[in-house]
Amino acid sequence: MKKLLLAAMLLVSSVVFADAASPPDAFVVSADQWAQQRSGAALLRLQPIQGIVQEWLAQPDSHIVVRHAASDAGNLWAGELQDWLVSLGIPSDHIDKQASADQPDDSVTLLVQHP
Repeated sequence: MKKLLLAAMLLVSSVVFADAASPPDAFVVSADQWAQQRSGAALLRLQPIQGIVQEWLAQPDSHIVVRHAASDAGNLWAGELQDWLVSLGIPSDHIDKQASADQPDDSVTLLVQHP
């Protein structure tokens, strides 16, 4: 599964970080980005999704934290994002949803927690 995910990442390598060696600590997905038509390939073209997957692939024993607004809508969005990450090959037990009163309703923040 990791090989499939890595191959997909290579296919969309046209989106790169200014400094791929040290991606930012947090990746923010805005509501506008999330409103676009979704597919595995389309999600991997979103810089925040590509960034979080690349960081996780560098240390696949780490966990991805999906920080979302502490609301029903935020929880639903985080659940859908979690499902998409699983469809991209990230094990569900490596993804943790975290409601936060400080998280705006119009974005979700993704973080990688290293062991």
